[in-house]
Amino acid sequence: MSSPKLDPLDQMVLDYSLVTNGYSGNAPNNPYPMLAEKRSKCPVMQGDVLLENMVPSMADYMMTGRPTVSLFRYKDIHAVLMNPSDWLSHIVGDGFGAAVDNMLLTAMDGADHDKFRATLQKPFMRSEIRKLIETMIRPVAVNEFIAQLRPKRKADLLREFALPFPIRAMYAYFGFPHEEDLLSNLASWAIQVVAAPQADPEIAKITVPQSLVAGQSIYDTLLPIVQAYRMRGEMRIDILGYMMQVEHEGKRFTDEEITAFIRMLLLAAGETTTRSIANMIVQLLEYPDVLEEVRNDRTLVAKAVMETMRRDPTAAALARVAARDLELNGTKFTKGTAVLLSIAAANRDPQTYEDPDRLWLKRPMRPLLSFGFGPHMCMGMHMALAEMEVALNAILDLPNLRFDPAYPRPEIRGLNMRGPDAVHVLWD
Repeated sequence: MSSPKLDPLDQMVLDYSLVTNGYSGNAPNNPYPMLAEKRSKCPVMQGDVLLENMVPSMADYMMTGRPTVSLFRYKDIHAVLMNPSDWLSHIVGDGFGAAVDNMLLTAMDGADHDKFRATLQKPFMRSEIRKLIETMIRPVAVNEFIAQLRPKRKADLLREFALPFPIRAMYAYFGFPHEEDLLSNLASWAIQVVAAPQADPEIAKITVPQSLVAGQSIYDTLLPIVQAYRMRGEMRIDILGYMMQVEHEGKRFTDEEITAFIRMLLLAAGETTTRSIANMIVQLLEYPDVLEEVRNDRTLVAKAVMETMRRDPTAAALARVAARDLELNGTKFTKGTAVLLSIAAANRDPQTYEDPDRLWLKRPMRPLLSFGFGPHMCMGMHMALAEMEVALNAILDLPNLRFDPAYPRPEIRGLNMRGPDAVHVLWD
């Protein structure tokens, strides 16, 4: 007897939890004391801090035994990210690249990366995204979600807002039809691809084949949407419209190429922003005085977004591999050595941030590493920031927002892909 089909939103929550569980491993929910000790005592550590805690390693997803060194200081990690010629990104595709036919911008290097990024980045530039705030992003957040939640006076803001809202907003910008099942299915499949790497080989036997099926399902679902869009001939101001008109090296993209690129973009189009929104809400609710500070002065919203992302980033680790024999701040690395970059540790480095554990909205900011840095900085960064600012403004309008005492306090967990399992709240 087959199990009953889950509600699409419940399926997304289940897939979200699979990622959270996989990237938590044996690490403590609060890894910052452990990371602080490593940064202080062994800032250049032989071995992989993720695998050490049974978390899938971005430096060696398939556990081949690649030599790996973990870095914890801001200055070391910043130097690696700013030098893409010597520190290559192709290993990022080892974990789930196969599920998307190895079409991953984040795993490209050199001229290929630079050319594709130059072609694709215009719809993601800050100037373009800021135009969407009042016309698309805020109406989705307020009209489709907060207006429905407000009379209930309680919610799990993860399930009922932070998960569906950025997916709905981003998919609207892609140019997809507004069909709930379609959007939920695409989102679930994208999360299943991200969940493929698992440190437990028994779980990986399930998640890796599942990711391949999910990647093909995304492609098979998107291709008819792309073809129908082209047949209508109405090139709207969205990503599909842009990709059908832009030229790359003198040629227009085919429907199949557009489908492959959109599938790649879907992997980061919602769930990472979901975690960042949820992490932001939890941190502000843990510090009611800071919450009231930003509620009373909405000019601090953008600072609150950046500070919560610094203090507890979702993407808490990145990886690169040495293109040749190298030296970094006095340490030698042989060609082929991977470096696991602990963004979470760098973001609380006291050599860079005064009183780094404190949630301080008026902190003098340094270049933020939570979206990566340098030429490979996350292309969707400005969309994520806009969604987070809109989300925070919207929930600040819920009076006397507070944790729901009927549920356990949410904990942000994971040594990478950090996030809470739920965010139960009340308001007046």
